[in-house]
Parts: sequence; C-alpha cells; structure tokens
Amino acid sequence: MTYRSKIRMSIGWIYPIGIFTSYILLFLEFEIRKQFRDNLPGLEGLPYITIIMVAMMFTVLGIVQWFRYRNWIYPALGILMGITTAQASFIFPDYDSPGLFKLTYFISFILIVLFVLINWNSFYSHERFELNSRRLFRLAAEKIFQTENGYTERPFSGGKVECTRDELLGFSRFLKANYIVRPFYYESSVCLAFSMNKSLVAVDDGREVSHVLIGYDGKLMIKISDKDYRDYREKLSFDKLCASLDGLFSRFLDYYKAGLEQRIISELKSAR
Repeated sequence: MTYRSKIRMSIGWIYPIGIFTSYILLFLEFEIRKQFRDNLPGLEGLPYITIIMVAMMFTVLGIVQWFRYRNWIYPALGILMGITTAQASFIFPDYDSPGLFKLTYFISFILIVLFVLINWNSFYSHERFELNSRRLFRLAAEKIFQTENGYTERPFSGGKVECTRDELLGFSRFLKANYIVRPFYYESSVCLAFSMNKSLVAVDDGREVSHVLIGYDGKLMIKISDKDYRDYREKLSFDKLCASLDGLFSRFLDYYKAGLEQRIISELKSAR
C-alpha cells in the first residue's frame, strides 16, 4: 500500500516537471515542423510555440510564487528566465539572426547566473526553511485522522516545559542553524516561526506566520496560520493538530537538553 502525504505538493515541484515536459514538447514540435516543412515552404523549423510557452511558464510561476511567498526574488527570477527563454531562438543554428540578438541572449543568461549568486543565501535559506516546515507539519499530522473542529484564528494554549533561559536560547539557535525554524526574541519569550507559505526570509515578525511561542517561564502557545492549515488535504482537527505540535516541540527540547540533537534531525527526515 502506498502512503499519500496529508499535505499538498509544494509549488517548487512544478519547475522540474515543467522543464522536463518542455523538452518533450520541444522535440515533438521539431519533428512536426520537419514533417510539414516540405509541403509548407514558409514554415519555420524553429519550435517557437514551445519557446513562448516555456517563457510564459517561468514568468507566471514567478508571479504565483510572489503571491505565495511574498519574496521579491522569485518574480524577479521568473521574469529574467522568461525573457531569456523567449530569446532562445536566437541561438539555434537555423535562425538567421544578427550577432547582436545572440549577444542579448547570453547577456540575459549571465544576468540570471549573477542574480542567483548574489541572492543565493536567500534562495537557499527559503528552500531549507520551507522543506523543514513541511516536515514539521507532516510529523504533527501523522497520527491525526479526525476531521472535526476545523481551523480557528485563536492561538492554542499548550503545556509547560522545564528549561532554563540559556537552554531555550541554545535550543532556538540550534533549530535556526539547521533551518528548522526562524526564531524571534521578545522580552519574555522566544517565537519559533515556521511556514509552508510566506517566506521566513521575508518575515519581520514571527507572529505573522505559524509559530510556537515559548515563554521563559516554560509556557507554550501554538498558532497555525490559515494558509498553512489549508495546505492539508483534509480539514484535520485543529485542536489535535496544535496539541501535536505542542508535543513535538516539547519532545525536541527534551532531546536538545539530553544532548540528543541528532534525533531531532532524524525524526524530521522520517516525516512522510
């Protein structure tokens, strides 16, 4: 029996699927044009339709990612890739174009490489944070099958943990170093933020997204954002989901205090 994840697929998977599909379409359009070129002398041999479709895909995906993540680097990259792809026909051997057109393609390509290199830390941090956030939500939902009591805006009051201020700060730094959460420090608590939607790189306050708030007195408060909750395929019991996250972070803190930090990583990687 195959296991189906309770969380919807990440939008990032559209890129490899789209690129792989574009190669197939590129080959098919080449072959179709080759077959009809003898009967239609005016028919160009270049796969313009596929090139335009792929250029539009990159541009639209960049805009969609802006609305999902609220991080400007994705629409900027999408538009750059769309412009570069639209110029791809200039480099085909069959295209009789001035050298200037070919030069603009290579300039655009170099701009993409430079843009990615300059913003590499933002791209890498976002992808790692999102990956681990999805793992957290998968772990939290593993043993929940009830679908009553859907989402509510209210925070969930969790249990209480025993730890010193230094242990809590060390725990938050460990989670941040491994891109599991992004911590925000307040006067009386630490906010451990995680999100499958809004980019943690673009967040100014951890309470804007899903988070676990741990007070220096040990009390836990859990908040799941509406967007993250809607990424579940089913309307899981909200209280049970919050209680599961409460237990999950309490257990991770116990691992940290016992010097078993690697168990946190192992448990996250085991999420399905």
